[in-house]
Amino acid sequence: MAERDFRIRSALFTPGTEASRLRKAVALRPDVCIFDLEDSVPAGRAAEARQIVREALVELGGRGRIWVRVQAASSPQMVEDLAAIPLQNADAVVLPKVRTAEDVVSCRAAMLAANAPPGLPIVAMVETAVGVLNAGDIAQAPDVLCLAFGRFDLSADLGIDPDGGSPALAAARAAVVLASTAAGLLPPIDSPWIKIHDFEGLRAAAQRARADGFGGMQLIHPSHVDTANEVFSPTAEELAWAHGILASAGQAASTGRGAYTHDGQMVDEAIVKRARAIVRNAAG
Repeated sequence: MAERDFRIRSALFTPGTEASRLRKAVALRPDVCIFDLEDSVPAGRAAEARQIVREALVELGGRGRIWVRVQAASSPQMVEDLAAIPLQNADAVVLPKVRTAEDVVSCRAAMLAANAPPGLPIVAMVETAVGVLNAGDIAQAPDVLCLAFGRFDLSADLGIDPDGGSPALAAARAAVVLASTAAGLLPPIDSPWIKIHDFEGLRAAAQRARADGFGGMQLIHPSHVDTANEVFSPTAEELAWAHGILASAGQAASTGRGAYTHDGQMVDEAIVKRARAIVRNAAG
């Protein structure tokens, strides 16, 4: 079974048609490399991409966390993608455009038919209106590791500007975060920043995503890895605060106190829980 106790700050997509870029992506060591067999692959090159990804997984498997994005469950190519690659060398399967929990079940069945290792997790991409409304059920489906939010496909589905500040997008983001937490999944992964050279915009988007409850971002360019890793990691100030809270909580527990005051702030179990999470994320 794939490892589940880790954080995903940076998930770098690389087209499955580009062997040299797949190697470079792994060498950069983002938290996750996603070898893509879906949107970045022209329809006429699907077979070529499968061959390249198959060879890359054999060569690079074990050098970092590698996920493979296949076609959607609604496409017969999902089964073809899964049958063509050595799933024992992958750390997860990324399933795009998940509409219902049944899509996850169909993907799992196809994975098992392709001799996937038992427990190989699925990353479910929520990027349609139907998927958002079913996010709770999708998150509860067997073997789902985390959810990933697809802002651009969802915006196209809704017929809105992905950068227009739509309340529908804000509600969808909240639904994905809440569904993930309720199901006990890893924190969800936000959509990528597509303006490759706008690093200020990237940082602002990552900070907004972290504030909204996302654990990391999907990325489309290697130059975005360092910024994502930095933003989604606790700051020195946050760590100092968390260590102070945990130390004071230990002292309070030793004297039989529950809620107490520390540095002018009321501290109860919810505050201590947040401090533990910050320290855990720093170590992850």
